Amino acid sequence: MSAHFLIRRRGELCQFVGTDRRAWHAGVSQFQGRERCNDFSIGIELEGDGEHRFTQPQYRRLAALTRLLCERHPLRWLAGHSDIAPGRKHDPGPRFDWNRYLCDLEGMRLSRPF
Repeated sequence: MSAHFLIRRRGELCQFVGTDRRAWHAGVSQFQGRERCNDFSIGIELEGDGEHRFTQPQYRRLAALTRLLCERHPLRWLAGHSDIAPGRKHDPGPRFDWNRYLCDLEGMRLSRPF
């Protein structure tokens, strides 16, 4: 499996696949009635183990990357793997602060339909 991006714990950003190409991050998935989310989404993975909170540098980099992606793509929704493949995928998990992320993106017209 490969996402478009990985954000390491110290905030370093790695890009594996161009955003105009399909990455293999979601697997069997569904979003708002559409299957195969890899066909129409951009995957951003956050390095973590599920036991520790995500870091300040990760949240900062994630917000900055999301803003950049919004300049280049007509993004509208924010979802985690656990939203689009429940029972099969569990990330970003309960330690991810969705409220903080949404506040960091205030005014961006992005939302979570979950």
